Amino acid sequence: MKLSLSTIRGLTGKVMLNFLCLLLAVAPATTLRAQAPGPDNQTVNIAVKQATVVEVFRIVEKQTSFRFLFDKSLEAFAARVSLQHKNIPVARLLEEVDKQTGLQFKTSGTTISVAVKNRPSQVHPGVDAPKREITGIVLDSSGQAMVGVTVAVKDGRIGTGTDVNGRYILSVPDDATLVFSLIGYRKQEMPVAGKDKINVILQTASSSLEEVVVVGYGEQKKISLVGAQATISPKDLKQPVSNLTNSLGGRIAGMVSVQRSSELGYNDANIYIRGISTFTKGLSAPLTLVDGVPRNIANVDPEDIESFSVLKDASATAVYGVRGANGVILITTKSGKAGKPSYNIRYTEGFTQFAKLPAFADGPTYMQISNEALKTRGSAPIYTDEAIQKTRDGSDPYLYPNVDWFKELFRDHGKVRNANANISGGSEKAVYYIGLGYYDELGLYNVDGLSKYNSSIYSKRYNVTSNITLTPSKTTTVKLGIQGYLNNVNLPATSVGDIFSDAFYLTSVQIPTRYPDGKVADLRGGGLKNPWASLTQSGYANQWRSQLYSNLRLTQELPFITKGLSVTGMFSFDAYNYTSNRYTKTPDTWYATGRDGDGKLQYEQTAIGTEFLAYDKSNQGERSFYNELAVNYNRGFGKHDVSGMLLYNNSDKANTYATNLETSLPYRFQGLAGRFTYGFNNKYFAELNFGYNGAENFYPDRRYGFFPSAGLGWVISEEQFFKPVKDYVQLFKVRFSHGLVGNSNIDGRRFAYLATVAGTGDYYFGKNIDQKFTGKEIGEYAVDVQWETSKKTNLGFDIQVLDESLTLQVDLFKEYRSGIFLRRKSLPGYIGMINAPFGNVGIIDNKGIDASVTYNRRFGDLSVQLLGNFTYNKNEVIENDDPAWKYPWLERKGHKVDQRFGYVALGLFESDEEVRNSPRQPGDVRAGDIRYKDINGDGVIDTYDQVPIGYGDVPEIIYGFGFTLGYKSVSLSALFQGAAHVDVLLSGEGTMPFQQGLARGNLFSNITDRWTEENPRQDAFYPRLMAGSLNDNYAASSWWVKRSDYLRLKTLQLSYSLPQRLMKRIGLKSSNIFLQGVNLLTFSPFKLWDVEVGNGRGAAYSSTKSYTVGVAVNF
Repeated sequence: MKLSLSTIRGLTGKVMLNFLCLLLAVAPATTLRAQAPGPDNQTVNIAVKQATVVEVFRIVEKQTSFRFLFDKSLEAFAARVSLQHKNIPVARLLEEVDKQTGLQFKTSGTTISVAVKNRPSQVHPGVDAPKREITGIVLDSSGQAMVGVTVAVKDGRIGTGTDVNGRYILSVPDDATLVFSLIGYRKQEMPVAGKDKINVILQTASSSLEEVVVVGYGEQKKISLVGAQATISPKDLKQPVSNLTNSLGGRIAGMVSVQRSSELGYNDANIYIRGISTFTKGLSAPLTLVDGVPRNIANVDPEDIESFSVLKDASATAVYGVRGANGVILITTKSGKAGKPSYNIRYTEGFTQFAKLPAFADGPTYMQISNEALKTRGSAPIYTDEAIQKTRDGSDPYLYPNVDWFKELFRDHGKVRNANANISGGSEKAVYYIGLGYYDELGLYNVDGLSKYNSSIYSKRYNVTSNITLTPSKTTTVKLGIQGYLNNVNLPATSVGDIFSDAFYLTSVQIPTRYPDGKVADLRGGGLKNPWASLTQSGYANQWRSQLYSNLRLTQELPFITKGLSVTGMFSFDAYNYTSNRYTKTPDTWYATGRDGDGKLQYEQTAIGTEFLAYDKSNQGERSFYNELAVNYNRGFGKHDVSGMLLYNNSDKANTYATNLETSLPYRFQGLAGRFTYGFNNKYFAELNFGYNGAENFYPDRRYGFFPSAGLGWVISEEQFFKPVKDYVQLFKVRFSHGLVGNSNIDGRRFAYLATVAGTGDYYFGKNIDQKFTGKEIGEYAVDVQWETSKKTNLGFDIQVLDESLTLQVDLFKEYRSGIFLRRKSLPGYIGMINAPFGNVGIIDNKGIDASVTYNRRFGDLSVQLLGNFTYNKNEVIENDDPAWKYPWLERKGHKVDQRFGYVALGLFESDEEVRNSPRQPGDVRAGDIRYKDINGDGVIDTYDQVPIGYGDVPEIIYGFGFTLGYKSVSLSALFQGAAHVDVLLSGEGTMPFQQGLARGNLFSNITDRWTEENPRQDAFYPRLMAGSLNDNYAASSWWVKRSDYLRLKTLQLSYSLPQRLMKRIGLKSSNIFLQGVNLLTFSPFKLWDVEVGNGRGAAYSSTKSYTVGVAVNF
């Protein structure tokens, strides 16, 4: 069946309307005070004889929303029960189980805790008489009492359990260690050490079989996953940064995150899931969704995040079809919980600094090195000793300036503050979450205090999130979410790129920032500009960005058809608007030519400025609709668990400030997605997924693609043969998946199946070129292209040891992406095409490994959490439609996507005689210049001698590791992020000494590390100097490839929690004070600029580090 875009869009509108009417008809009227479906009004059917209590619990869990928490010892509980009832309320059923077994039950929401009534301490024969009576209470992380927790002496046979109030009494030897355990929670050990009272807080075991994680278009138990996906704890995202993407580096296996700039408003990190698998880096970004809708995540407030998941393989992303090839990031925002209102307030404030700025040589050093560069090639020096001395002593800073441009441009520190407040609560029929956020950061640009306008850089953002969940009946759920932000950014009218470039190009000895009478300094003859004037005197731009996210989701369970069946519909509307008000001005500028007889400066005016600010405005915006309709089925049959999903979705996004016909047309997408899962006995799992999607880029007959995947999972640790080692290895699971995903985000062409034709000027011909005609020109040819297809395979292993304290996850992956959209390169120029046509001709192979490890353990009052992750990937170009190269080493196939090519540097020439006896190189080559390898052996160094050099500026290896140590009320945590197999190719003026002569380009402070006749070192950073661009030392070569591996202290936090007794007195549930640091230390062999900037000159607003203090309270 072929889907028609207009037919499905019309059908969808009718289906959604009818579905909403159906839900309104099915859902009974209710009030916010109505009670939830508790144990009194959820019923079960049961018929068992002499069954264990655990078997009864499982039956109840299959038929209701309840989950039982109990100690593992209950699996061997001797009492048996016989029950036969139809539609019996759960509360009555539990009463009957209580009568038959003596068990005690406590219900909290959908959780039922189980314990043995009045369970005494158990002392087995042969155990020495206890000497000390210990009492205490066991709580969960939210402060709620935990019933049914086993409290036992380690390596002994004395034990008891907690009652419904979480309390216990146990008599033990003085030197005993108590072990607290409950299924679904991490085991905890506490030495008695002379204590009479031991209170414990148990933490949820993230590896629990019952843990539910977010997957594409749904949720699954973690144990049932067969695909590759990972999560980040929301608390780890709460960093003092303005952009959520800046918090992700080093936190998750499989994610490559590089932050090229920290300029406010333009500081998104580049994110790649398992590296780059297409030819254009900008088209390698993952699909990002917030609450199930494709959305930008940069301005999501971390305080509002409930879960953060990354989907990496085909099994996890196939349901997204043509949008899933680059991986998927899923964010779910917080919802409320039934109960009294809970208030959270968090406030942080601190300051920022650049992590590392380039350091330039001072004026006298620049002048001396300039003279040397001239003399090495036989030219006379231009700076006299007198001029150098005046520059050094600062006796006349206006005629002999010595300017540190970065010191003039930037403050010592900026400011940052962040405030959040949220409230959640509700009844069992309606819950709510409302969050407000404020972020304010003052950047590091200096300002001129005399200006009548503010050209500093700052960003202020206001966030709001409101999520309401209604349960009008036990089978109906309605969720309404509204989120948004308002962002105001102020910055200079001159771009950051121009300001940095001028600071790199303009030397420290050419002009001062301004003269003593306030005149703005500038050079004669145009070209380079005064960067201080560009920053403070050129005007300013004020930008406003606003974003509204809204979604309505309705879920109706259909038990009257069959249990486990439900239908869900969602509608969302998003709107984005951007306005930039730019006020520009050109100052009067002057150049001091000397002093008169009275010592007064003599000026030449270099530019006549404008008196008033000029104004221009630009706008951007878009609005988008997203619709989703899904049928879900999830049910268990004894040891069998089955689930299925069939989903239809479509979206319509329009440019609200379109400037031509093409951009005015809405961008539309639609598709189907499906999933089927099967699990047997929590041991064997199978999963099938598919996406069937259409994209507007292609011919109508080729718009739709089918992308299936399959996966298998096997929990080997549940096998009988594994029992002998189960005490040592608690979990060993194998996952395998294989499938297809697609990418419709092609480069450069929206409607690639349409040719573009335009009129041209006159074509002249004839002997005297006096004949002419007017023609039509085909700019782009129509091509029969389709989506990229990515074939992905994943083999994963999940392992838990040391009583589930140590968890290891390892994934091996391989991706073969074909049909990549490229301009054809194999067509010769003589065929007469203006532009070569596009085609699905590219092929890239990508493979690698990612792994993560966590360790969680408590030793008395000391808690230890260790974590680490590692990602390695390497891509290879299989096909790029290149014509055959003259030599095989010039071939781009077989190498990385972004592979650089250049000369191989063999070192520096040691003598002029060695120069004469070596292959001929262009330029005036002398001793101390770079010696290149003659690859083809023809005696000449030219482009035929270029080979692959370096790794590139996107790391092949990314890793992170860290720890959290807690002792009583104090905790210390740190995260390190590292990268390897990454380098920088130095290039361009401002980096290469005197590449454009002496009038352009600063020198880095390491210019002293150079080859000289007096010190002819082969390991010098710079070869022999010269002034001018003809020297072949500046060619791209392995000499200028510099390792930029790094290890960065990404975050460091010290926190203190107020004592529980004090918090109870002042009415707080929790409160802590903390110190936080971001990007505090960086270790790298590359020293010129911040390593993440990555380009060949370092002219960017580089990464910043921050120091903040904060407080968080909950009441």
